[in-house]
Formats: sequence, C-alpha cells, structure tokens
Amino acid sequence: MNRGYIFLTLIFFIASRAFSQVDSTEVEPKRNTIILAGIYGNNANYYGQTAEQKLPYFLNNAALSLKNGLFFSVGSYKLINAGGPLISELDLTAGLEQQIAKNFNGTIAYSRSFFAKNSPLLGAANENTISASLAYDLNFIKTGFNTYYAFGTQTDLFLSFTASKAINLGSISKEKDFISFEPGLELVGGTLHYLEEYIVKRDRNTMPNNPNPPPRDQNYTITRDASSFNMISYNMNFLLGYNRKNYLLEGAWQVSSLGKNVSDTQQKPRSFFNLSFYYQF
Repeated sequence: MNRGYIFLTLIFFIASRAFSQVDSTEVEPKRNTIILAGIYGNNANYYGQTAEQKLPYFLNNAALSLKNGLFFSVGSYKLINAGGPLISELDLTAGLEQQIAKNFNGTIAYSRSFFAKNSPLLGAANENTISASLAYDLNFIKTGFNTYYAFGTQTDLFLSFTASKAINLGSISKEKDFISFEPGLELVGGTLHYLEEYIVKRDRNTMPNNPNPPPRDQNYTITRDASSFNMISYNMNFLLGYNRKNYLLEGAWQVSSLGKNVSDTQQKPRSFFNLSFYYQF
C-alpha cells in the first residue's frame, strides 16, 4: 500500500497486472508499458509505523516496464501539512522482474531516495534500499516473501511475508470493466536503527513542526537494542478497485498493529487509507 512506504516499484508491478481480468485465462504477450499514478494517503507509514505527527501526502509516480523484465520508476511525495519544499521525498528506482517458473516470479530492485532537510519521515535515515522478492500464485491465494536492505545514515534489514486473494466482483459495463476486491495479510520483521535515528532527532528538537519540543537540558536514554531483529508490524490490507482496460481506480485500507518492542510510546493499532489512480499506456 505505500512503500508502506513498502517500496514503490513493487506497488506498480502489482498495479500493472490489475488491468486484466482477474479470472481470465487469456495470457497477453509481454510488451513495453508506462504507468502513471496519483495517490493520496491519509498518513505516511513505514512498514506499518508512523511518525508522532500525522503526515497525509500526495504521491505522483511514473513507471516504465520493458518486455525483457527491466523496470524504472520515479516518484515524488508531498507532505500536505509539514510545510517545507514542494517535494518532501523523491524516489528513483530500477530493477528486474523475471518469471522463474509457472506462477512463480522473482524481482530485484534498487531505490535511491532524496529527503527534504530535517524530514519527519521515519525512513529518512536510510536513503538507499535494495530489495529482492519472490511471489507465488497458488490460484486460490497469492503469497510473497520480500527482503529489504536499507542503508544510509543507518543500516537496517526488513523481511516481510504477504498472502492475499484477488476476487472478481463482476462487471458494471457489459464486461468492459470489473470490480476487484483483494484482502491480504502482511507480517513484517526487521531491525530498528532507523527508528533510533528518528527518536534522537526528535529529542534533540531538530524535527520540523514538532508540536511538543522537549526541554533542551533534558537527557534521554535509549534502552532498545536497535541491532536485534524483532517483529515490527502485523498488517491487514483491503483493496477495492474499479478496473478498465487502461486504468485502475483503487481504494485501499490498511490496519497495522505494532510489535511490542518497536514503539517508544504505547501505540494502538493504526489505520491508513489510500486513494489511487493508475493509467497504463
């Protein structure tokens, strides 16, 4: 759903396949495609986590997919209520997706992110991300295993497992369109250096628009072991889409519960909503 912020490239490859009928047995030949997208999100999240302040955003993205499996994308985020420059984050991505066997695909990608100064985004400590993903479609359910190695000011490793089911709810306009519904589960684990970086910046009062800056003479002690690997979040995702031959209008709802070792404050389950429009050439 975001690069949960989970990685723009994977989102657009999922989106690029949503334009064909869910239950269709016809296989279209591979071709070069361009996908343009506009997305509104009610709150930026990073693997199911959020910053202390709510950060709604607009995301614009363009992705080029070549028939040999290479893909490239560029995306820009604008945080609506954080002020600052016109672009809050710029992401450049390149990668390769290949079919390993029937219904079994693999993807590798590299993404370079550029953040505005003193960005309030949790992921701002890691400007680079290398990802590798395996996806297997069992027909009755789609599963995926994803690895993300993020590095920059800090270094972190994330692993996620996904399972979802795509359902065709029928057509409105004489089978020229269809309505899709896809519930899914995502489990995310990883290290926490990025979060420690965020906490230190916040406590030093270097975050923009900090509503509750701490006293400058107050000392802070971080007790969490940022190098340990912990469960980060448990996420339920629900996608509802209106699909035509060349475009997709989709609403997405995500409910996230954090692992017990993640947050420095007692956070209740969080809810996120995205509204997205994709157009494929």
